[in-house]
Amino acid sequence: MRKKENAKLRKSKWKRSLLPHEVILAAVRGEEPALRQVLTYYERYITRLASKELYDRYGNLYTCVDHELKTELQNKLIAGVLKFRTM
Repeated sequence: MRKKENAKLRKSKWKRSLLPHEVILAAVRGEEPALRQVLTYYERYITRLASKELYDRYGNLYTCVDHELKTELQNKLIAGVLKFRTM
């Protein structure tokens, strides 16, 4: 029983609210403030995707962000949002 309770707590702890519908529609229209909100919303996810684990010569693990890859992912997200068609 305790494991189920802990699993529920972990899920609810990280639960984030969704982007409002108006923000999504404004981003699809290309409005800059809305696009910034979308980028901010996905910032942690993009940073995680652009992160790499590296080891030094002593075997210590380091996590670093590839900023070129991060910028490329942000640009792909913006391009995808602008291509998106709404009804």
